[in-house]
Amino acid sequence: MIGRLVGTLCASLGFAIGVAACADFETVTDPAFGLPDVVVETPSFVTDIQPIFDRRCSIGGCHSLATAQGGLSLDASVSYGSLVGAEARTRPGFIRVVPFEPGSSWLLRMIGPDDVAREGHPRMPLASSPLTPNQIATIERWIQQGAQPD
Repeated sequence: MIGRLVGTLCASLGFAIGVAACADFETVTDPAFGLPDVVVETPSFVTDIQPIFDRRCSIGGCHSLATAQGGLSLDASVSYGSLVGAEARTRPGFIRVVPFEPGSSWLLRMIGPDDVAREGHPRMPLASSPLTPNQIATIERWIQQGAQPD
């Protein structure tokens, strides 16, 4: 009787472990990374743009002060100067952010969905989900409105 009880217990435990191993414990990810996922009509660099760079590119990412992949740091202390009017190291001759000209801004090409516009470069952020369409539209509006520091 004890043998049968132990056997039943072991079988039940094995079943429970098997079910747990196959269960999907992943939570729904937040594509906006905790930021409001809305298009900001008149975006502020400090309030609306830099938080996107902080969450998606700089803090713990490829574009921190320590890593500065592609020669680009998006840390709040240097990001504006690293973007506006600065030449893109990954594409010489292109400017990262051209005020009033989103179509000429390399940054928008790199975060956007158009593979052809990126000329063979991978979409940013690398190894993460893309920025949301609303985040991209907010950055585009900021550039379109002159890419002001605030």
